Amino acid sequence: MIFEVLCKREANKLRLNKLMHLTMTRLLKFVPVVLLFLSSCSKDGCNQKMAFNYDPDGNSEENCVWKPIEVKIAFNPVVGDEPLELNKEVIVNGRALEMDFYGIYFTEITLQLDGDSVLLRNDNEACVTTASDAMLFEDANRLFESSYLPKADVVLNNLIFNIGVDTCRNNGLDPTTQLSGPFAPHVPTMYWSWASGYRFISLIGMVDVSANADGSDMQNFEYHTGLNSLLRTASIDMESRELDANTLIINLNVDFAKMLEGVDFTTNLSTHTFDNMPLAAKITENALTSITLD
Repeated sequence: MIFEVLCKREANKLRLNKLMHLTMTRLLKFVPVVLLFLSSCSKDGCNQKMAFNYDPDGNSEENCVWKPIEVKIAFNPVVGDEPLELNKEVIVNGRALEMDFYGIYFTEITLQLDGDSVLLRNDNEACVTTASDAMLFEDANRLFESSYLPKADVVLNNLIFNIGVDTCRNNGLDPTTQLSGPFAPHVPTMYWSWASGYRFISLIGMVDVSANADGSDMQNFEYHTGLNSLLRTASIDMESRELDANTLIINLNVDFAKMLEGVDFTTNLSTHTFDNMPLAAKITENALTSITLD
């Protein structure tokens, strides 16, 4: 009797061992399949760094989810290496100068991405009524904000914008129709008339005109440039900046010493463009080189 019980136990152990061996063999056959499946899932992840669901191990563009990227462009007023402060004396062309007001229009602000240009305004907006791609740069307004919806990883090659108001709005926009925004009525005015359009650059202040440049004779200056013929387009080299899914922040310096470089303050205290075109043209051309990447 005891012998029979012992025999049954041994037989059960053998059956159990055989069953466990068979089960493990079958499981091991499925492991590569599971690993392959998991690996496949990983490879199907989004491989675009600018995408919302970027996966460093992914290799697919089809599964990417895109969201708008904030764009912030800061224009910093400077004189050489120093910040410009209103009503504070600085030295320009070897003479004491105080700026009371500056206003400069930047319009049609565009990102040049891998050869593709993205104008920072809605496609369905008419040029004469939109203001989303423009700013009036002044002491109280130094930051341009917008957004950009990417479709793939790109490199930012250039930032492009007009210095002045583009022809469409300069010819067709009445500021009295604007309740707010860069093209609305402004104090001091940035608009001449329907025939002449907007002032592109407005600089107002005082400068020393003394014979010895010793600061003893401070007089008012007033420089206003405009007209379609003086519209210029600036292109800022962004040094092939790689973008990601975070906010795009660009810092630019606007150097008023460069903008007024070569201006003889003893003989040229005023231009309204029409009455002193050579001076207006000089300031306009200087403006192109006065804006640099910080």
